[in-house]
Amino acid sequence: MHHKIIFIGGVHGIGKTTLCKSVCTKFNVIHHSASKLITKYSHIKLPSNMRVENINRNQDALIQAINKYLDTNKNYLLDGHFCLLDQDGVITKIPLSTFTAISPMAIILLHDDPSNIYSRLQDRDREILDIDLLSSFQEQELHYSRSVATKLNIPYLKANRITDRETIDKFIADMLE
Repeated sequence: MHHKIIFIGGVHGIGKTTLCKSVCTKFNVIHHSASKLITKYSHIKLPSNMRVENINRNQDALIQAINKYLDTNKNYLLDGHFCLLDQDGVITKIPLSTFTAISPMAIILLHDDPSNIYSRLQDRDREILDIDLLSSFQEQELHYSRSVATKLNIPYLKANRITDRETIDKFIADMLE
């Protein structure tokens, strides 16, 4: 049983939710955030400081939530991460087994200049990451997301949600055909 999911990844503050909301109005897709699915399924309150206490437990909850709440006959955008900060603030890859279980039909990795991300986080969150950590985080997300797409043998797009919007829309349209 496979769900029709395009996984939208990127660091905190990159604009995943903003992109997904605008794409949903253009295409026949439903948007879910991985963190909201985790919370809905497990009632785990995710920390506001972007540090995750038990990454593996949360990913298990995500898979269970997808299986419980998502319909295999509908198209979805799932926004989430390829890496997270563990409880000690160390950038940690989400297990490949999570992405194997999600079985996305494609991956879009959003990227931007770290200073732009920093500004968005400053406007949005009380707790923000320093620019060097953001830069490293983004690099690791980029590298690992490519690796995941290669291992899963699925289409992959690295894009800026603002400057590459036409490319993103075409990629999604092609995936949903």
